[in-house]
Amino acid sequence: MLTTILSFLAVLGVLIFIHELGHFLAARHVGVRVEAFSIGFPPTAWGKQIGETEYRISWIPLGGYVKLFGQNVNDENTNDPTNYAAKSILQRLYILTAGPVMNLLFALIFMPLVFWVGMEIPAYLDEPPIIQKVQQGSYAQELGVLPNDEILAVNGNHVKNWEELHSTLGQIPPADNLVLEIDRGGNSVIVKGSAVKMHSAKSMGWSPFLAPIVGGFTGQSPARKAGIQTEDKVVRINGKSIQDWSEISPVIQKIMKDNKNTAEGSTFTLTVELDRNGDVQFVEVAPYFETKSQRWLLGMSMSKISQSHSFGESIILGSARLWFLTKATLSFLGQMFQGKRSLDDLGGPVKIGIVIGDAVRSGVAELLFLMSFISLQLGIFNLLPIPALDGGHIFMLLIEKINGGPLSIALRERTQMIGFSVLISLMIFVTWNDLISLYE
Repeated sequence: MLTTILSFLAVLGVLIFIHELGHFLAARHVGVRVEAFSIGFPPTAWGKQIGETEYRISWIPLGGYVKLFGQNVNDENTNDPTNYAAKSILQRLYILTAGPVMNLLFALIFMPLVFWVGMEIPAYLDEPPIIQKVQQGSYAQELGVLPNDEILAVNGNHVKNWEELHSTLGQIPPADNLVLEIDRGGNSVIVKGSAVKMHSAKSMGWSPFLAPIVGGFTGQSPARKAGIQTEDKVVRINGKSIQDWSEISPVIQKIMKDNKNTAEGSTFTLTVELDRNGDVQFVEVAPYFETKSQRWLLGMSMSKISQSHSFGESIILGSARLWFLTKATLSFLGQMFQGKRSLDDLGGPVKIGIVIGDAVRSGVAELLFLMSFISLQLGIFNLLPIPALDGGHIFMLLIEKINGGPLSIALRERTQMIGFSVLISLMIFVTWNDLISLYE
C-alpha cells in the first residue's frame, strides 16, 4: 500500500510539474510575472520565495497551478507590461496552451522509450487473433464464431494481434453495430451483431491458445517457494491434464472445493507435474485463498514476452502507438459527450494510484508507458472547453476575440465558479466509483 501511495504521488507530481512548467516558461518568455508555482492545491505544505515567484508544494496532490500576475480579474492592469491582461490574445493563448502541449510532448518523447527498453506483455497478445475455444452460451457462440476462426477486422478496422483486437472492441460505442471480418479456413466470413449486447455480456466468450508455461510469479507466491521456475510447463495438477493456461484455475478450484478439509488458511497441497526442458518434475504446492476474488491461487503468471527495438524503430512504433491512443481517447470523449458512454467508465485517483503501483512493480517499460499515457490524457483533457481548465480559458479568449473585447467580470467569475464546481463534483463522483469498485 505504501509503495502504491508513494508511486502515485511521485508519478502524478512529475506530470503536474511538466504541465505547470509549460505555463511557467511560456509566461516568463512573454514577460508575464509569475507570482506562484504550485504542485498540488492549497493549503500550502511548503513554500519558498525565489525572486518574484513563490514555489510551493501543497497538500492536495490532484493538480497544480501557476498564478500569473493579472490573471485574476480583480488584478487586471493593461498598463503594466508584466500583467497577464496586458498581453495580446495570441500571447495569452501561447501561455494557456503551453501546459497541455508540454504533456503531449512528454508523451511523444517517452512513448518511444517504451519500445526501446522493451515492455513485457502476455505472450499471446502479440499473436494473431485465432480463436481456440468458444464458450457454450457465450455471445461469440450466438454470433456464430467457431474455433480456429481468425479475426481479421472489427467494424472495418484491421487487427493483427490479440492486443489490437481487445483494444478495438473496447472502443466501440454500445449504440453501434458490431461487424467482424473472419478468416475461416481460407474463406472470408462476415459476422454481424450488436455492440450493446457485447458490452452487456462483458466478455465475448472466446479465448486464444494460452500455453501453460510459467512466465512469472505474483506476490508471496507459494509456487515459487515450492520450487516452480519460469519456463516450466504445467502438465498435470493432481493427475488432471492441463492443455491450456485457462484450465489451471478451474482445475484448482474444483480440487479445493471437492476436498472437505480445505478452508482459508489450509495447508492442503497440490501435486503439480511439470515439464522442465524435457525433464519431468513433481512439486507439492499449497495454494492460498484470495478473499477479493474468492479463488484459490498458486501465485503464478503466464508466459510473457519483452521485445526491444532499435532507436529508429522505437520512434516509429512509439509515435504509432501514441496516435492510436490519441484516437482512442478522442473517440471515448466523443462517446461521453454523445451519451454513448457512462460516467462509470471514468477512472479516478484511487484507480490511477492502483494502476501506477502495479506499473512500478512491473518494471521500467510499464512505468514509462503508463506515464506517457496519463500525460497524454492530461494534455487532451486540459484542452477541453470546460471552465476552470486551460481549454475553458482558451474558449473564453476566443469568445473575447469574437466579441471585440473582454467579457464582463461578473460573467467570467460566474463561469469559472460553475466550471470549478463541475470539476469538483466529477472528482468526487469518480473517487466514489473507484472506492465502490474495490469492494465489488
